[in-house]
Amino acid sequence: MSAEIHVPKGLTSDGLLGKRYMARFLDSLILIMLFGGFTALAPNTALVIGLPILWLSYGAALETSAWQATLGKRIMGLRVYASDGGRISAVQSIRRALFKEAPFLAFALFPGAQLLAYLWLAAHLVVLHRSPVSQAIHDRLAGTWVAAPESTIQLRLS
Repeated sequence: MSAEIHVPKGLTSDGLLGKRYMARFLDSLILIMLFGGFTALAPNTALVIGLPILWLSYGAALETSAWQATLGKRIMGLRVYASDGGRISAVQSIRRALFKEAPFLAFALFPGAQLLAYLWLAAHLVVLHRSPVSQAIHDRLAGTWVAAPESTIQLRLS
């Protein structure tokens, strides 16, 4: 599991769940478009080889870049950080992507894996919503967390 997270001044992980969900939605749309283009170029091997590679490498490559975010996260003003507040390493990014995506890729590629995907999603949502810094399972296992500048969060009605 990850080390204790100390959110640096000026950043917050509080109130970002909606932004994280929207970023995930946007990334899914982007990946569907990319996969459609990949399928047109290599229709025979696209589903078996292309989808898992594309889906896993998309997040892993962009989250280790200077952006520290996928396109969806960047649009939503989010960044992925290592537990020490710095950029994540390639190993952390790959670990994060595997733990985040593997059950859902199994759902898409292997018959009967739907239960695994639903159980993983339920566990993921429980952990994400109960974490004080909104760390999902994949964040905890990779030693990462997601944050945004404090100025980007919405006002809370409480």
